[in-house]
Amino acid sequence: MFRIAVVEDDISIGNLLKRILSKEGFYVKVYSTGEALINELFEYGKEYDLIILDVMLPGMNGVETCRFLRERKVKVPILMLTALSEEDDKVIGLDSGADDYVTKPFGVKELLARIRALLRRKETISGTQSKEIVFNGNFVEIEGKKIELTKKEIEVLKILFENKGTPVSKETLLLKVWESRDVSKRTIDVHIKHLRDKLGKFGNRIKTVWGVGYKFE
Repeated sequence: MFRIAVVEDDISIGNLLKRILSKEGFYVKVYSTGEALINELFEYGKEYDLIILDVMLPGMNGVETCRFLRERKVKVPILMLTALSEEDDKVIGLDSGADDYVTKPFGVKELLARIRALLRRKETISGTQSKEIVFNGNFVEIEGKKIELTKKEIEVLKILFENKGTPVSKETLLLKVWESRDVSKRTIDVHIKHLRDKLGKFGNRIKTVWGVGYKFE
């Protein structure tokens, strides 16, 4: 499941976007300020596949927020949402590091098309950077072979793969994949077993770190 952060101070628009995107199968969290998003990204390690960022925000505006994230090497695709139609304003947003923009009032079909295009681009880049494994929806491709996984298995594998060589605790996996500490840690063990079974020899690279969690080597 793709995770999308919406940064929008207009509550009605924020809720509308959440309803639209949730209906399409995305996990969505709405923030009212750029500072709130930044705090969760850097203080609590929250991760997203896409950020929808309104330009006219209180405090740190959308352009400043985008520039702040890019300066700190955050590579998540950013879609700017703006009521400004002047070409110069769009150029400023793109120059600050945004990947695309949509002008309010926006059409739902256009918005979804742009979101999907950015998510496809993100996965293509990931696949290009790593020839070991390519994530493609509910499949992974390893050495040209397609393997079907569940959504949770995909998310667990992505986190381990993105932190290759570094142990990832079970608590971190529960928070990032299940959004809860109340789920039994045994759930993680079961998903790891399924991943190892499905991935064959590639799955042997998922190592148990006793007392901590798992790591991908």
